[in-house]
Amino acid sequence: MIIQGGTGNGYSARVDSENRLLTLSITEPEHTHRAHQGNAYIWTATADWGADKNALFLRNDDTERHLMIRGIAVSPAAAAQFEIGHGHGNTVAGTAVTGSNLHLSSGNVALATGRHTNTNCDAMAGLTVLHTFWAGVMNTIVPFEGSLGLGYLDEIGVGIITDVGSSTVSIFGYYKDNSVL
Repeated sequence: MIIQGGTGNGYSARVDSENRLLTLSITEPEHTHRAHQGNAYIWTATADWGADKNALFLRNDDTERHLMIRGIAVSPAAAAQFEIGHGHGNTVAGTAVTGSNLHLSSGNVALATGRHTNTNCDAMAGLTVLHTFWAGVMNTIVPFEGSLGLGYLDEIGVGIITDVGSSTVSIFGYYKDNSVL
């Protein structure tokens, strides 16, 4: 028996010597797949925030998709304590941070509110996801691998507990349709 392709081009399926159908599959991490679609972003801010400040704040403003957090990177200038917290629908201020699309030729724009030096220091209302200490100058990524999802108006913030001088904070994320969660 010959299995014919369904497109009418005359292609037939191949089998090996044990009559197993030959197939090809390509697997990739979901964040890579979403980046290829133009739906993955990075938000980054660098500043000397001082102590007890929300260094980087991010809220999902998309009503149709969840913003899945892949990771949060922190590069302090010295030993520091950081706190990652979450909240919902808080009023924020500070300097706008626009997400950069990881698919450089995509025109898609993230439907999110990003801020750095958020003047509302209690925006996360004490709902801590992670409180950690970095021993010194280093770039550390906290990998969530898409397991931390932000629904509509859900938010995440990275707070600096100690004053460490100029530091960089980045949040990596991608959008996923609510229908496939």
